[in-house]
Amino acid sequence: MSDFEHLSRPLAFGALRLKNRVAHAAILTRYAAAEKATDRLVAYHENRARGGVAMIVTEAVNALPSQAGRSAYLNAHGDDGLGELARLASAVSRHDCRLLAQLQERGRGNYSRARVDRMVAPSALPDDLTGAVPHALSTGEVEAMVAAFAAAAGRLQKAGFDGVEVSAGHGHLFHQFLSAHSNRRIDRYGGDLDGRMTLLRELVAAIRTTCGRDFVLGLKLPAEDGDPGGIDLTQAGRIAAALCDPAAVDYAAFAWGAQNRKLHWHIPDGHRARASYAEQTAALRRQTNGIPVMGLARIVDPNEGEAMLARDQADFVGVGRALIADPAWAAKSLSGRSHAIRPCVSCNTCWGAIAEPAPLVCDTNPDLGTPEELEGPKAPTPRVGRRRVVVVGGGIAGLSAAAEAAEAGHAVTLFHRSSDLGGRARTAARLPGGEGVEGVYDFDAARAAAAGTRFELGVTASPEDVASLAPDTILLATGADTPWDGPELDADLALPSLRDVVEDALVRAGPMGNGLLLIDRDDSIWVYRAAELLADRFVSVTVLTEWEIPAQREPLVVRQGMLERLAARHVRVEASVRADLTVDDLIDGAVGFRHLLTGERRRVGGIDVVAHASSRRPRADLLTALRQRGLGPIVIGDAYQPRALLHAVAEGRQAGRAIR
Repeated sequence: MSDFEHLSRPLAFGALRLKNRVAHAAILTRYAAAEKATDRLVAYHENRARGGVAMIVTEAVNALPSQAGRSAYLNAHGDDGLGELARLASAVSRHDCRLLAQLQERGRGNYSRARVDRMVAPSALPDDLTGAVPHALSTGEVEAMVAAFAAAAGRLQKAGFDGVEVSAGHGHLFHQFLSAHSNRRIDRYGGDLDGRMTLLRELVAAIRTTCGRDFVLGLKLPAEDGDPGGIDLTQAGRIAAALCDPAAVDYAAFAWGAQNRKLHWHIPDGHRARASYAEQTAALRRQTNGIPVMGLARIVDPNEGEAMLARDQADFVGVGRALIADPAWAAKSLSGRSHAIRPCVSCNTCWGAIAEPAPLVCDTNPDLGTPEELEGPKAPTPRVGRRRVVVVGGGIAGLSAAAEAAEAGHAVTLFHRSSDLGGRARTAARLPGGEGVEGVYDFDAARAAAAGTRFELGVTASPEDVASLAPDTILLATGADTPWDGPELDADLALPSLRDVVEDALVRAGPMGNGLLLIDRDDSIWVYRAAELLADRFVSVTVLTEWEIPAQREPLVVRQGMLERLAARHVRVEASVRADLTVDDLIDGAVGFRHLLTGERRRVGGIDVVAHASSRRPRADLLTALRQRGLGPIVIGDAYQPRALLHAVAEGRQAGRAIR
């Protein structure tokens, strides 16, 4: 019997019977090419069907003639796309998994810095993120769009899809029609709320006329969107009550945020609670006239989905990012193996990739969309003989490599200079929003241990230690340091690294001073998470960065939340600070006057600590010593080139698998 009684129960709605209550929420993969189903697109969805989900809602398809030519979306706008649609439907349905496609048009909603041509909207009002002014659809153009969406639904039905989900949230076009913030029309598609719902009413009716009652139709509706004069929870309830007609609609879901400064609401990261909107979903569910509701938003662990169902807050759950990380999330959950789920860190790297635009990626699942995704832990069957492998470094890359090599049957010894595994990631995991990172190194450490890896902890490996094991392969994952790379300092000026200050804060209780000046030359999200942590320990925190946009390499939704939280904590961020300024210049710019800072950090003018977050540089001492002995290691992770979690996991896995 499953540990998750509610998640494992079947559910029937419309013409469908789902084998359990786990659905794959719609996620854009950008794996299609030239509007065709690539092997990777099919593998991605089939892996999740094989992995136990009862229903998959695919990314949006090209349903409108105006959408034709969007390469990364499947063709549902013409009959010549039927074969590609049928290929995907067949791959999924053979695993007792139901398949729906999402119908969507972005309208004016856009988060790209590039200029977007031929945007459309209910009214010619500027996009809230980019300021671009769209073309206002005429009444006839809206009517033609309804007919085209219905025709696309008919093609999807003919190709073997079980239904469609109409995306009327996230600030997309249908959402724009519903909201008084973006709809100023005077025809039947505008006016009061009843008029603004006309488009969706007509679309639902047209799909039913085309496809009949046996074709599933779901509505993803807006909840609170964050727009001034937009949709709040009260109005969202009125919309749900009016549109969720049990005679025509089979299920509903709710989306938060819109294409505005609250875009990050729709994809909560590690700063938000798990199952972020469970209570609000429960309140909206009472307005859906009894049709089932899919619970969404940061369901990472099956316990969160189970709790939503047990509390009657939803009827089934839509899992997104956690299913990107592990396609077998459902099967593992429902068979008592939830401990073996590959972790999702809610980092939103996946969202950042598709917003580039680029194909979907995952920090913890480098095998995304390949057959290897579902292999899981392997029996000890070395590919070409058993090798002696030494891994130096127990951070993300080293543990990933050790796990792969040990599971392939090699004899693996891992040296780590600390008594605790994780390396730099261990500190990152203790920062605000970083909790999920702990799961990454714990997951691979458990894999490595189960496969027989020998851990030498608290040992700073010397060349002699490595050589004494007569290794066939050495994997060097010793990470990187953060030396100060700014102007030359006076001898009596103390300038600790940010990591030192953070680790001090994590072990020492109480206030740490009046003011902290943080000089950022790393430009990572971890700098700003550290600033958030330290805002509780200093009266004031100022961050100086030489880049125009703080944390510019992070996805937009990550930066939005970051800047909101820093503002709420009164952390001052000064961008575009010249890199060639002296420390005195930087202090002057931060507090408005010049002063001296002694080696004892005597408080002068309100600043107690000046810290630096410098660019990381690979540690080279052991590498040089090993090469001098003729022991040529394979260098991975930050020891090769400081990068992100995504690269450390992938490179470690690749190195472990490549051992012959």
